[in-house]
Amino acid sequence: MIRSLKNLSYEEMQQWAVDEGFAPYTGRQLFEWLFRHFLEDPAEMHNIKKEIRSRIAGYGPLRLLELLRHKNSGGSGTEKFLFQCLDGNALESVLIRSGKRVTLCVSSQIGCAMNCSFCRTADMGFIRNLSAAEIIEQFIQVKKASNEKISNVVFMGMGEPFNNFEQSIRAAIVLNHEKGPQIAARHITLSTSGIVPKIREFAHLPYQFKLAISLNASTNRVRDKLMPVNHRYPLEQLLDAAKYYSDTTRRRITFEYVLIRDVNDSEQDAAELKRLLRHIPCKLNVIPFNETGASFQRPDEKDIERFIGDLENAVFPVTLRLSGGRGINAACGQLYHEVLKT
Repeated sequence: MIRSLKNLSYEEMQQWAVDEGFAPYTGRQLFEWLFRHFLEDPAEMHNIKKEIRSRIAGYGPLRLLELLRHKNSGGSGTEKFLFQCLDGNALESVLIRSGKRVTLCVSSQIGCAMNCSFCRTADMGFIRNLSAAEIIEQFIQVKKASNEKISNVVFMGMGEPFNNFEQSIRAAIVLNHEKGPQIAARHITLSTSGIVPKIREFAHLPYQFKLAISLNASTNRVRDKLMPVNHRYPLEQLLDAAKYYSDTTRRRITFEYVLIRDVNDSEQDAAELKRLLRHIPCKLNVIPFNETGASFQRPDEKDIERFIGDLENAVFPVTLRLSGGRGINAACGQLYHEVLKT
């Protein structure tokens, strides 16, 4: 992990100031400069003494990502960012505008070890975890580039956040902090492919971050093929952990369901989803597959409408999320492959 003050929490930054021989309030000032005002040059931190600024500059870099490619879908309000890390690796972030909501989708890893068959990030394999600082830096750099208020953050980009649990939670805490970006806890969502022990651990954190689970199938047979994690944590264990989370936190879960033609889009799939999820406080987010060069296909509009109609009487709300980024390679891993692997 690259040494940077941006890896420190609010409390750790105050301790850093004390260890350097300064007052704790210096650490508090520094935290605000970094995470509220997004400064990268210590010389601009005018209320911090020059002696301290030189220590800041000598501790490590404050800019951790450089923009390699930026794509804008135009009318849909979706933007895709490809960043390069200081070690030369690359990661992706996506900004999605929907009404008054502006959501940033951040990556938690470079590559991914989950090997989901419909996801382009799987082609990268797993390279490494991102530090909390690199996750937060995505927010900072996109905020600067877009120059608008980001209302929501979802850990749903490249990687499995619950396989980088500590750094993902540290990043979420900073993003939520009252002296930092001040993203409301209920506007920060961590998504998992189904790491059951971490779902249970997540339920006991003293924060109101939200949980999303990538479900994508109504049977173990299909989910085994789409998501190898299901071999280790089959649907029964996953849904039991989801129920434990909702019972413990009294919060509703979002189940994400990527709809794939002739794979998980049948009338029987809809009926089974209604049965499986009926006792879990949740909503189901149906996402027609964004074709990525994999062997799967997006259902046609008639079949999408039919599937949503089959869910009409579900006891949980169902939403249809139409991709605004199909034309800019907004599915995870697509822009990485276009720029770096062609």
